[in-house]
Amino acid sequence: MKMKKVLEEEPDAVQLIGSGFESNEYDVLFQYSKVEYPKLEALLCLSRVDVQLWKKVGVKNAMYMPNPLTFDLEQIQMSRLETKNIILVGRFNRRHKQQHLAIMMMKKVLEEEPDAVLQLIGSGFENYKEECRQLARELGIQNSVQFVDFQADIEAYYRNASVMVMTSAIEGFPMVLVESKSYGVPTVAFELDFCELWQEGITAVPKGDTDAMAREVVRLLQNQTFRLEKGMEARKAVEKFRTEDTINKWVRLITGIIDGNGVVKQMQAEEEKVTEERAMEIYQKELKFWGQEDLRLFD
Repeated sequence: MKMKKVLEEEPDAVQLIGSGFESNEYDVLFQYSKVEYPKLEALLCLSRVDVQLWKKVGVKNAMYMPNPLTFDLEQIQMSRLETKNIILVGRFNRRHKQQHLAIMMMKKVLEEEPDAVLQLIGSGFENYKEECRQLARELGIQNSVQFVDFQADIEAYYRNASVMVMTSAIEGFPMVLVESKSYGVPTVAFELDFCELWQEGITAVPKGDTDAMAREVVRLLQNQTFRLEKGMEARKAVEKFRTEDTINKWVRLITGIIDGNGVVKQMQAEEEKVTEERAMEIYQKELKFWGQEDLRLFD
């Protein structure tokens, strides 16, 4: 099976439904979900796009519930955005995080900003990390790319950064983006339109387009006024995910379900919605990126 070979290289690989790999078990699980999820009081989704997709398959009780912040936003001291430091925080994983694309981008950035430094922060697959080190050497930029192991306390890196980049091919609700926004660090990332965190305070470029990413990074590094504006925009965007607001939403949901007062329908009606048309547009765009015409989601 193709998936078995992938897992030998990347044991935590996530397989999309019907993505070309043979995965009868996953298909069975999804078919089971379509039958059982409608029986739940509520199906909570991290994305309003996901809400529309689940409703499309008959799960009418799907609703949006964001992750809470894991820190006190008021205690975060924002970056001064005065350095030439570019950071990428995440596990080393070729399929999902794609740090090698950040290194390719950095080659182009250095042509305009020779003093810039790319910091790749995180643990992960050591063979892939070594592959990234080798790529930096081959491109002759090894002195401008720093490999930093996983940091339990990463505050100093955010506060000393001027730009965050994300080269991920897929994400759910990336807390590193929440963190970078909290420190007011402007982010340039590949498009992930279904992700709530991509809606504001971020500069998105087409997936895999390292030239476009490099241009936006250089633009931020060379224009302090623009950099500060984007940093403030990022900070403001993350305020909607305040922990207190999310907790209150959870309390209202659970209490309402216990009381049987129709709270799910009430909260669904209050949501700022993504239209079904827009959700399907985003979905089809993702399919195209993964080389698929149909994930059989709506069979």
